[in-house]
Amino acid sequence: MEFRHLKTFQTILKTGSFLQAAEQLQYAQSTITLHVQQLEAELGVKVFIRQGKKIQLTNAGKALESHVNILLHRAEMLHQEMVELVGGKTGHLRIGSIEPVASLKLPSLLIDFCREYPKIKLTLETGVTDVISQRVAEGKLDLALCSPPSAKLGLHFDRLFLDPMALLIPEANLLSHKKEIQVKDLAAERLLLTEANCPYRQVFEREISSRGVNSDSGLEITSLKVLQNMVQASLGIGIVPTAVADPVPSNTVLRQIKGLKLELPVGIALSSEKSIPGLALDRLIEIIKDKFIEPK
Repeated sequence: MEFRHLKTFQTILKTGSFLQAAEQLQYAQSTITLHVQQLEAELGVKVFIRQGKKIQLTNAGKALESHVNILLHRAEMLHQEMVELVGGKTGHLRIGSIEPVASLKLPSLLIDFCREYPKIKLTLETGVTDVISQRVAEGKLDLALCSPPSAKLGLHFDRLFLDPMALLIPEANLLSHKKEIQVKDLAAERLLLTEANCPYRQVFEREISSRGVNSDSGLEITSLKVLQNMVQASLGIGIVPTAVADPVPSNTVLRQIKGLKLELPVGIALSSEKSIPGLALDRLIEIIKDKFIEPK
């Protein structure tokens, strides 16, 4: 059943004739007649009885009359919702992000976005790259702020910035007094590490293992906040994003490893097909890039 046919039927009822309906809708009168014939053919019943210039509703026409206003109103509401969705006025955006990017970098950005799009519903999920990039590939998230995802997922990745890391060392540890820390200095230390699939840990382990140091003697901690507390308690040496240790926690020092540039590439992972069309997602991506992308 086509909505234009229902609109024609509704207009005939309001104006009282095919001719006046044609004038109001700016159709030829033959088009009005055709719409009614197609509507009746689809319904399998007559909706009008024509007696000269006068028209009268059949019982089926009266039944249709009781529904047509509601149907066309809902169609208009649906159309308006689609216009607003595509125009970025309404909708639901689902974002994934690794920590600490989510807690340290996203709040100010999302404040600006929410002011611009107050009717957009936002969902923010935090997790490691493997998890949130997989959810983007499955269409369960619209984008992820993460390290480069697996090529097998077929996602588009735009690098935004490099997130630096450093050693967080208890002041009571002798290494805290060294001006230059070598990779080999870590061989005899207890290392406090995040979970195995944490991208920050993966970068760190890859770099030190290539220089002959094994991190297996460490302690695995899933929370960066707890990890910092453990360092403060002199339980071991932590590897953390430098932004997390700003300001540096009491009774600790932050040190780089000589000859080792520990940085995690962070960017936007997107599916080749957006899960939601329109301006809101495009605008969110634009805001993220404006805030974080590194100048060339």
